[in-house]
Amino acid sequence: MPTLRLEDGPVRVDVLPEAGGGVLRFDWLGDGDVVPIFRPGEPDAALRDPRTLACFPLVPWSNRIGGGGFVFEDRSVEVPLTRADEPYPLHGHGWLMPWRVVSQTEASAELAAAVDRGQPFRYSARLRYTVRGNVLHVSLSVRNDGAPLPFGLGLHPFFPRTPDVRLQARADAMWQAAQDHLPTVLQAPPADADFRTLRPLAAGAAINHSFEGWDGHAEIVWPSRRLSLSMTADASRYVLYTPTAYDFFCFEPVDHAINAHNLPGLPQDHGLTVLAAGEGLERRYQFTVSRSDA
Repeated sequence: MPTLRLEDGPVRVDVLPEAGGGVLRFDWLGDGDVVPIFRPGEPDAALRDPRTLACFPLVPWSNRIGGGGFVFEDRSVEVPLTRADEPYPLHGHGWLMPWRVVSQTEASAELAAAVDRGQPFRYSARLRYTVRGNVLHVSLSVRNDGAPLPFGLGLHPFFPRTPDVRLQARADAMWQAAQDHLPTVLQAPPADADFRTLRPLAAGAAINHSFEGWDGHAEIVWPSRRLSLSMTADASRYVLYTPTAYDFFCFEPVDHAINAHNLPGLPQDHGLTVLAAGEGLERRYQFTVSRSDA
């Protein structure tokens, strides 16, 4: 299946339906330049490994489910690994399966995918990308086609990590994490992970944590590139991943905490939504690109 190119004004998006319905490129075209807003991917590499995409959908959960399962309504739910090279089920299934094109125009595309066997989660998902001027709109929805279960949605974009990149994303708390990246204790963000005001990513610190109490708005500024990105999302949490060995970082708007299926209390306490058969859930995300002199 070919790459879908969506364009309207100064931004352009390339979508690769076969690779998890993901974004291959999201570029700024202003002033005659082609400047990546998401870390750019390559089609062949993305088809082999969707982790090289610029962005992919998270459905029907995000991040890790510890122990390969969870207990829900007094029944044990086993969740098979999504990748053989990961110790826990990771990021759901949407990013690992091909999506089909439902409709397409010059500036928008709607994709669909479904899981109907081999998993405790059985569902139908829709993903819509729309470009309007300098804004990329994304909507992701899921309908439960099986037994009642807790569902969650999110997006996993990768951003260029320049030496001077700055981030603002207000959050009340951050989950401390064990070596396997599962959350342990919810505390106020430490100084090097407190992004309530616009600040650089700490050069020597790697963050791989989920944050609570987000207001659904984030700003990313690249002063040396004279570009900024404003993000809004139907989400009150995000996961921030800042590996020091790579030239990217990930800011993932998500419904729920890492391993929310196994945290104390009800799934709903940690952002998951229990869907009965036939019930659905939709989230919307918006990325606005601007020239900046910050």
